[in-house]
Amino acid sequence: MQVIYGINPVLEILRSERGDARKIIIATGTSPNYLNIPGEKEFKGKGISYCATCDAKYYGDKEVVVIGGGNSAVEEAEFITKFASKVTMVHQFDKFQANKQAQEKLLANPRVQVLFRHEPRSFVRHGDKMIVTVENLENGRLMELTTDGIFIFVGLKPNIDLFGGTLSLDNRGYLKTDEDMRTNLPDVYAVGDVRSKKYRQITTAIADGTIAAINITRELDN
Repeated sequence: MQVIYGINPVLEILRSERGDARKIIIATGTSPNYLNIPGEKEFKGKGISYCATCDAKYYGDKEVVVIGGGNSAVEEAEFITKFASKVTMVHQFDKFQANKQAQEKLLANPRVQVLFRHEPRSFVRHGDKMIVTVENLENGRLMELTTDGIFIFVGLKPNIDLFGGTLSLDNRGYLKTDEDMRTNLPDVYAVGDVRSKKYRQITTAIADGTIAAINITRELDN
């Protein structure tokens, strides 16, 4: 069995004369959506983060800005409050899109401040601080927020570009599989965050991999 992590297009591997791969597991995961505004690329990993579980611990008793308003942004912001002394949410709409229970929990947290109808326009570093310029979408006024760190949660996208449209996708662009992790192509499986499913966690990715490995092993043994 050979596991491929985005090295070559799937069909080329399956159809290669060498026949290197009898079965393929796709585990290319997802990537965060970017805002594509000045300073984001320059300060990624240097004041800007896309992973609360990775980096929130570095902001103990500090202030952070969280950009976004969906389930991920709201839930991750709540997690960040376990460390940060203040969390300022910046969201383009007049209300969150997260589930109601998560919203209520976040809004009841005294460490959270929310700027609805605002969008970030740029990021710069000044000494050990980050400065976020945000625009009030109701009147066009710009305002600067000085903070210790920035977290961006504006969605994820599956890493499927290298497959060239050969695999079946759901309406959000994730790979469709059956309960055994098989895709629409024979001998090609997909596991983890790149797969169409309800929950994306380490534990569910491990479960996907286990199911695929068991089925592949059984097929190869026959």
